[in-house]
Amino acid sequence: MKSFIARLFGAGARLSALEKIILDCVENHLDARLRQSWNRQIQAINKIQRLPEGVEANFYRMKSGRSSFDEDLAFPNKTTELLVAKVQVELSGMGRLNAKVWCVKGFVFSIEYGGSVSYFEEATGMDPLPEFRLTCELMADLAA
Repeated sequence: MKSFIARLFGAGARLSALEKIILDCVENHLDARLRQSWNRQIQAINKIQRLPEGVEANFYRMKSGRSSFDEDLAFPNKTTELLVAKVQVELSGMGRLNAKVWCVKGFVFSIEYGGSVSYFEEATGMDPLPEFRLTCELMADLAA
């Protein structure tokens, strides 16, 4: 019963394989001083809200049923809405998916997709795993 209620309210939610691929791609483009904060924020995500049709995934760090904004985790750049990176995911002969990674007030908050995410999510579970080609363009400085 406890796990049902936790799933119902998003507690204990985990990143999908595609979300992890995209967030890892952004991390790999950050300088060393920001990677630690990035990883701590990603590890602290315990609720994920995925909008219908997979157009967006929103990430939360919850404590006592409320969003938590632990300043020890925040990036120096606390812009209200900050487009951090544009990531393009490509599967050979299968098409492309564009993703935008956003921060809100110094916290990794969402991935916004341009196109349907369904096929790409399914591809992450294929055996053998197809080759994903990713390109990442950083759009903002999280340290600013």
